[in-house]
Amino acid sequence: MLTFDKRNARLWSIMGINPAIWSVAFSEVGEERDDTVVLTADLERYSGLQRTFQKWPERCFNVGIAEQNMVGIGAGLAMEGKQVWMTTYAPFMTFRCADHVRHLMGNLKLNMKAIGSAAGFSAGFSGASLLAVNDIALTRSIPNMVVLSPADTMEAVKMVIAMSKTDAPCYMRFCGTVNLPIVYTEDYEFEIGKGVELVSGEGIAIIATGTTIVSEALKTGKMIAAKEGFQPTIIDMHTIKPLDTQLIERLMERHDTIITLEEHSIIGGLGSAIAEFVTKKGWGGSLKMMGIEDKNYEMGTRNFMLDQAGLKAEKIVNRYYSEL
Repeated sequence: MLTFDKRNARLWSIMGINPAIWSVAFSEVGEERDDTVVLTADLERYSGLQRTFQKWPERCFNVGIAEQNMVGIGAGLAMEGKQVWMTTYAPFMTFRCADHVRHLMGNLKLNMKAIGSAAGFSAGFSGASLLAVNDIALTRSIPNMVVLSPADTMEAVKMVIAMSKTDAPCYMRFCGTVNLPIVYTEDYEFEIGKGVELVSGEGIAIIATGTTIVSEALKTGKMIAAKEGFQPTIIDMHTIKPLDTQLIERLMERHDTIITLEEHSIIGGLGSAIAEFVTKKGWGGSLKMMGIEDKNYEMGTRNFMLDQAGLKAEKIVNRYYSEL
């Protein structure tokens, strides 16, 4: 039985999100379910899967640098009654495997879980081809897909356990590697499709998704509160699809402004999903979508690129006031 507390929150952050997913969360899942299998496309080491492969060698398969084949093999195993877990870098898991994910996971509704690591700006030093800044847009457009993005390592652990309890095809993406900012330090209720209200406020609602970004949203809220004298509401929208529309409706009732934050293109991501919903509802408030603009950026560390994209708290606040 896992303990969700401050000590483990720090430990999992230090060890890194990949090992936390596989050595901690999936270890729990694998003990509970003997129908799970794991596939990786030559990333056993870099995905933190070494202990998992050692523990369950008969349930783990490295298919080599053949991502599309991995999804095909996974579909065959799922058709034989297995719950299939697949992982590789996010741009390969989505765009390289787009047709396979669309048809085998989405259209056929197979019990397959795809985990895309190093999403967003994580692989900035490797060049634009390794950036995954459109993966939410792709996966949320596929029928039957669940699309997830944890706020920190503790939520990633909870997310993997929750994914194991649904037969729906799921795509989970995360950004960064080790020493990620901690959002949760104690146990809380996690449910796929239900956002978490981290801070209850008024006037402005900041809806964020993803590692580091939710942490920056909390900092942004404090900066605005210090300037305005009122506390904005802060939401961790860990599930982009199915979107928590009930929560958004409640926010629309008591807020004049909604700000969305994501380490993803402003086209097709969380902001777009919320824009589609509030427009359909005829909401008269102001929606500000902040994310990765539709352009190329100078390559560098993830921190450098987040700053360049204006996704650090100080720049988020400055942009908010400049657009009033």
